[in-house]
Amino acid sequence: MRSMKKRYTFLLVAVVAIASIALFGGVAKAAWPTRPISFVIPAGAGGGADKYVRFLVGLNVKGHYVDEAIIPINKAGGAGAVAMNYVLNQKGDDYTMMITLNSFITTPLFQNLPFTFRNFTPIYLLALDNFPLWVPNDSPFKTFEDFLTEARKRSITVGGTGSKQEDEIVFRAIQTIGKTKPFRYVPFKGGGSVAKALVGKHIEASVNQVSEAGPFFPEFVRPLVVFQDNRLTVKGLENVPTAKELGFDFSYNMMRAVFAPPGISKEAQDGMIELFSKISENPDWVAFAAKFGLQRTTISGDALEKFCENYEKLHIKIMKAQGWIK
Repeated sequence: MRSMKKRYTFLLVAVVAIASIALFGGVAKAAWPTRPISFVIPAGAGGGADKYVRFLVGLNVKGHYVDEAIIPINKAGGAGAVAMNYVLNQKGDDYTMMITLNSFITTPLFQNLPFTFRNFTPIYLLALDNFPLWVPNDSPFKTFEDFLTEARKRSITVGGTGSKQEDEIVFRAIQTIGKTKPFRYVPFKGGGSVAKALVGKHIEASVNQVSEAGPFFPEFVRPLVVFQDNRLTVKGLENVPTAKELGFDFSYNMMRAVFAPPGISKEAQDGMIELFSKISENPDWVAFAAKFGLQRTTISGDALEKFCENYEKLHIKIMKAQGWIK
């Protein structure tokens, strides 16, 4: 009798287990991620955003922070609008994320798009990037004052990534504060193309990040000034003055942040934050940031959204001054 009871109990447990498998799909759901992740780049190949994403992907490969592949996808065009629309349309997709620049804030404003940064899921602000003013090595401009003096006489041809986004914002600010002639601004698809145009002397100046123009320094290009509060700590560029040191009251940085589509799961958001938190402490990332003069940060989640709200106020002020928005 006792033996039959044991057998009955065993069969009951087995039936319950089989029913649980049928009802809940077998095993517990694996932690994020369980398949490859797309990492969208809102610019062309060779620019700062492209370089950063590919470097970050390499750090994950070496550090095994997530076991699934992270795949870079370039979506250039529309001052970042092409990439933003693409990511927005991936609503609820736990396997898409995007590196963002300041155009993530400015493009929806001046294009009057039906969305803002608030429609995306905030992940992580890795760093703030720099804007030195670069000229060809044999340029007659030896100082920033030389540049301003000539710019007050004629429209200098300059270039940058996109239209009405970060690079042009810097040049229009120089134009307004320095009371120069309007710059003849030439838009390019990415920072790599801008740097090559400067080396080829198709333009007279650029505000490439150090990661973009730095490889051509000191053989082909040189910086006259940097538009941030502190001097660069990059080897060979420590003596480049800040604009404020020269009495030119303008400071501006590029955010290097990560956002995801709207409606992703909390598990995916937390997983992405953890991924970039680990990457931000990787010695290779610390060295990379130092090499290219990046100001590292650790802002994530809701704090990143708050940061963007403050940055939006700054950009609205700048863009209104240029007449780009009302």
